[in-house]
Amino acid sequence: MTPRDRAHPPPAGAAPGAPTGARAAVPTAPGAWSGLSVTQRRIALELLRHGRMSRASLMGRVGISAGSITRLTSPMLESGTLLATAEQVRATGRPQSHLEVDAGAERLVGVTLSGRHLTAVLTDLRLTVLASTRLEVTDHAPEAVVALLARAVGDLRSRLAQDGAPVTGLGLTLGGSSRDGRTVDEAVFLGWHGVRLAEAVEAATGIPTLVGNDLAAMTEQELWFGAGREHERFSLVTVGAGIGHGLVVGGSVISSPDAQLGLAGMVPVPDGAHPPVSSPAMACLTDAALERAWSQRLAAGRHRSPDRGARAARILSLAEDGDGDAMDVCASFALRLGRFIGITAAFTLPETVIVAGERSGVASLFEDQVMLGIAAVRRPGAAPLDVVVREHDRAQWARGAAVLVLRARIAGEL
Repeated sequence: MTPRDRAHPPPAGAAPGAPTGARAAVPTAPGAWSGLSVTQRRIALELLRHGRMSRASLMGRVGISAGSITRLTSPMLESGTLLATAEQVRATGRPQSHLEVDAGAERLVGVTLSGRHLTAVLTDLRLTVLASTRLEVTDHAPEAVVALLARAVGDLRSRLAQDGAPVTGLGLTLGGSSRDGRTVDEAVFLGWHGVRLAEAVEAATGIPTLVGNDLAAMTEQELWFGAGREHERFSLVTVGAGIGHGLVVGGSVISSPDAQLGLAGMVPVPDGAHPPVSSPAMACLTDAALERAWSQRLAAGRHRSPDRGARAARILSLAEDGDGDAMDVCASFALRLGRFIGITAAFTLPETVIVAGERSGVASLFEDQVMLGIAAVRRPGAAPLDVVVREHDRAQWARGAAVLVLRARIAGEL
């Protein structure tokens, strides 16, 4: 095992769950986050994730005394980072002070980029979506994409022109890799290699920017605002144009430079044939694989259907409407997805598995086939695997991109 394969604790001052590694210098927006201690950052993170909390509850979550909670939160209240409200306790009739982050003090922009669309959202510090927009990508040239992004940001800003809160950071995610949060090392679907994207976006929008992998950002979002609020250990499986796998253990995202390379797509998935046949997940659990299976199905039946060359979304829609061929194709897809989930769970031992992505609807429609697929590669005595399916929403992926800057703001890095 090489050093980079081992999980390392974050450096002093890093927010819990933040990945480690070298990062290029990022312009810093004004704010009160840079002067916080590690424990103060933990307090802020707990309040962001769970909302308003009593001091007693916060003490239990962070593991500090009553004296420490007062000493650490007083300067945060004075700076406006935190707000305090008094609430009557029904049992005693006495007021009790509750704390919360002033989520409306700043605005964040999250942008997710695919080969066909750019989706952007404007959020507060709790990642509540205040406005969203979606634009078609017709030109993959970096300068064209940056111009489109600047247009999207302008649209978002115009919708909250009277808001008054500053936009302090922009997170941009895509199906590619960026080791320093500034440069896109590789994004195959866009034909990009070594694109200095953050610098170009900052020049076009005036907003400090971080770039990252979309799967990694979605895993972080689940950790902070989704499954991570109830589970210390879980997996995220995404299916669509590609297939991805994210892992959280002990309340931290397990990551490395290789995590952005889509290695899960190379895992062989058995299809249940006799004799059994295995194909890489990328070859049997993507939109392209679903579309190929559909075409083969219709060709074998000599159908002259107008949907013979249908895209994956249309095939799923036909299955939802009860089309027999589409149901068979999607059921087979769901069975293989279940096998893939079972294989990954054998190594990661998650408490729950989240299924997301453009084709997550297949798992919802054919839940029984997913569970059969899991059972095919799982010992009967093992505990039932909890599988939760997220409805696909590109705005949620853009919201995940905003996690990049929220994490950096809390850590005092942006």
